[in-house]
Amino acid sequence: MSIIRRSPPGSKVHQVSSESNISNIEPENPLNYVGRRQKRPRNEDQRKGIDDSLKDELLSMLTNWKKDQDLILSKLCSDIAELKQQNANIQSTNIEMERALTFISTQYEDMNTKIINLDRERKENHNYILSLENRLEDVQKKLKSTVIEFRNLPTPAQNIKQETQQDLCDLVQKICDVLNVNFHPSEIKDICRIKIKAGDINDEFHSTNTLDYLDLLVHHGLLPGHNFPTHGTTSLDHVNLKTAFSAKGFSSGNYCYRPLCRYVHPLKN
Repeated sequence: MSIIRRSPPGSKVHQVSSESNISNIEPENPLNYVGRRQKRPRNEDQRKGIDDSLKDELLSMLTNWKKDQDLILSKLCSDIAELKQQNANIQSTNIEMERALTFISTQYEDMNTKIINLDRERKENHNYILSLENRLEDVQKKLKSTVIEFRNLPTPAQNIKQETQQDLCDLVQKICDVLNVNFHPSEIKDICRIKIKAGDINDEFHSTNTLDYLDLLVHHGLLPGHNFPTHGTTSLDHVNLKTAFSAKGFSSGNYCYRPLCRYVHPLKN
């Protein structure tokens, strides 16, 4: 078999040298391998500067954010401390108010008890006063049972203070003589002229014949020497006297007959 031989090329063939570490080859020395693409060299300094500026910016942002958060946290802490203080003050105030309310409630209960006791005592005193008034009225009625009051009797020309009991007894004696009544001055226990009522005399007798004398004064004449009517009636106590005046006013306004005071009509000449 025939051997075909190739003719040698007309140009020099590039060869690749054997290198163990391609990255250590100087970029000025071109590679012997013709098919290897030339890479653009990286600018490490520029990349590093961009990273450093970005890092500084992020660090500045984080620092400012941390400062803001620290301010907010410090403000929150101060507000919380103030709220705690206010809460403590409110609790102390509530405790004082509870004590005050307890004291007031105790005082109110004591006052209510005292008021109830005072009301009970007032009722008891009122009932006791009514009982005393009834007793006093009974005593006054017994004392007034022998007393006759002569009204509109003339006064002497001299001063009233100079008038003696003997003069009053003589005056009563004259009235009884006019009425033809058997009377002796020894029957008079006490006699006096009422100072607040000019012309009125209270005559108290020893016996209880007051009504007999009163009936005699009703049907007979009066003291001679004056022309105005003389009234003879029983002497009333303060309770019955008030009732008598009320009845008198009612009878005057309603034309009612009232046998409270009996009149001795004046003698006609």
